[in-house]
Amino acid sequence: MKNFYILLLIVFGLFLHSNGQQAFKAYLNEKGQVMTQAVEVDNSINKASVLEQLPGFPQKMGASPNFKNFRGVTLADIDQDGQDEILAASFNRLNVYKGDGSLLWQKNLTGTAIYPPAVADMDGNGTLGIVCVTGGVPNNGRVYYLDVEGNDINGWPLSFDNHWIICGPVIADMNGDQQCEIIVQTRTSNNLHVLNQDGSSFGSNWPQTLDGTPAVTPSVADINNDGIMDIVTANSDGTMYAFDTNGNALSGFPVASDNYSFSYQSPLLVDFDGTGDLSIVGSTHGNAPKFYARNHQGDYREGWPVAVPENYWTYSPPTAVDLNGDGNYSVFMSRPTGEDVAPMLYGFHPDGTMMDNFPITKSGGLEGFISVADLDADGQHELVFGSNLMIDGMGFIHAYKMDGSGELDGFPLRPTGFTFINGANLGDVNGDGMLDLVALSYEQNFQPTDSVFINAYSMNVDFETANVLAGTYKGSNDHRGYVAANQNNFPAIVVDPAEITQSWAGNEIYCSDLTISNTGEADLEFSIVTNYLRENWITVNPASAAVSPGESIIVEVCLDATELENGMYQAELIVNSNDPANPEVIVPVNLYITVGTKEMNTEKLVVYPNPSQGIVQLKMREHASKLSLFNLQGQLLDKINIEEKTAMQLDLTPYQQHALMLQISYQNGAIARQLIVIN
Repeated sequence: MKNFYILLLIVFGLFLHSNGQQAFKAYLNEKGQVMTQAVEVDNSINKASVLEQLPGFPQKMGASPNFKNFRGVTLADIDQDGQDEILAASFNRLNVYKGDGSLLWQKNLTGTAIYPPAVADMDGNGTLGIVCVTGGVPNNGRVYYLDVEGNDINGWPLSFDNHWIICGPVIADMNGDQQCEIIVQTRTSNNLHVLNQDGSSFGSNWPQTLDGTPAVTPSVADINNDGIMDIVTANSDGTMYAFDTNGNALSGFPVASDNYSFSYQSPLLVDFDGTGDLSIVGSTHGNAPKFYARNHQGDYREGWPVAVPENYWTYSPPTAVDLNGDGNYSVFMSRPTGEDVAPMLYGFHPDGTMMDNFPITKSGGLEGFISVADLDADGQHELVFGSNLMIDGMGFIHAYKMDGSGELDGFPLRPTGFTFINGANLGDVNGDGMLDLVALSYEQNFQPTDSVFINAYSMNVDFETANVLAGTYKGSNDHRGYVAANQNNFPAIVVDPAEITQSWAGNEIYCSDLTISNTGEADLEFSIVTNYLRENWITVNPASAAVSPGESIIVEVCLDATELENGMYQAELIVNSNDPANPEVIVPVNLYITVGTKEMNTEKLVVYPNPSQGIVQLKMREHASKLSLFNLQGQLLDKINIEEKTAMQLDLTPYQQHALMLQISYQNGAIARQLIVIN
């Protein structure tokens, strides 16, 4: 009988393992603590990792039993040796690791660190600064500003009555003086601070007090394209704020809640339309959770918001990238799910419609940040992300194709502990030119013995080939949340001249050159169509072509006047191209034909300047009798008696025309005409 019971226990243990009974799902409670729940999942997802970690990894750090890490680590080459260091803040320490796993330095912190530090060039001269914040219960909040060796900058750390410095820090140059400011938020006092590098407030209008608990890491950029930096943030009741550099609320803000709330879903600022006006993109939870995109005045963009399916609360930050380098963005956002296989990661176009092959469907859901890179060097980017699940003590880092074919070979990676609400940081930590993936994971037993793990893997793909479009929290180490267009990947068109204007006697074909140049860093493709306002009389050759970066092409523009009668002819050359900043360039073409009139030599009528601002000088070598002005449609606007005059000044501004035909009638019966362009 004893042997029977032993056998029964063995069989029962195998049954539990084979049916995935050691699976847990992580979630956040209202205090921001990571909680866990046992779930049952299909054991087919419990795959072993096939990639070994880099030598020296994983590294283990202490973890708070109550508050676990959000949003991963920071990868930055702080000692300028050509290798990214790994900056990991956990509990009461900030550790900086080299790519071989050795500890470069360690900084003891007051309070509990949750978010990764921000790193940026603080003065425009390459002087890197590190900003780390802490909180915890009881409140022990601090703002640390450190040099690259871990030393406190004079006047730091700062404490605002020990209030929790909630959400992540941001580094940004708020006034364009090449000196960066530090943006943080305090819980309890509910203040949004902008701080100078000496720790003082950035002007008398700071801090600003929010009407509730700050709930997202602020994002910073010039959202309304007025040349002044702006800060976008939100509080927990769903109110969104936007302030300019001087602390003034922007037009349309604050924006009241639309039956949703904020917690940790920090927004991105993206120029969807190529106008310089930025959209605010993110997600929410609450009674009616939404994926949203708002314009710079706080209104929803057309096609948004999109309801989060099944009203799942989501803490997911968005990722927005230009996949093809053409100025067209894709937005990726996610949600939690149960243990069943369900849609969990969504890809949107800027108009709110779903991308092909989305959503991605899998168990567990996601609320960490999403990285984007070409991990298999096939020219197509993959989405790299964590999971809300842990099975048999190991979490997940996934890499999914965007063509609907599923997970990349070799994935998921299986680090120890949860990867919940973190993600995959991408860089080169050992200086070998290959892409490395660093993932933070942690145990959650609510015990002082809990650990955080720093996991590092080589992706075995050249870093440049991997073309990382997003590889850290909020897209950059300064945490600004501004998705800047990479102009170096775009073509840039220059068309010269900007206008073609000719006045001829007719009965001939007249040709001139139009130069199309590419000053960008990608191939320019263009095509020309002609929009006629009167008859057909223009040919262009070539009408379409490709221009390499730094090169130009001559387009021959010929005006056929052989069959044209007297009068003004107008048209437009519409140059369409793949330059996202200038997709359409219009070149006006003006031709005035004077067939059958007795023409004077051009030296007998001098008009200058031409083009003009409206005031022109006339010099006539013979006595004239009359001056007539016509618009481009041939309508007479004015007649002026100029007998005995050989020179005069003429003010054309009252006629409010872009161009005029000036006609001089001489006493001997000759007529001279000159087209005048008015800027």
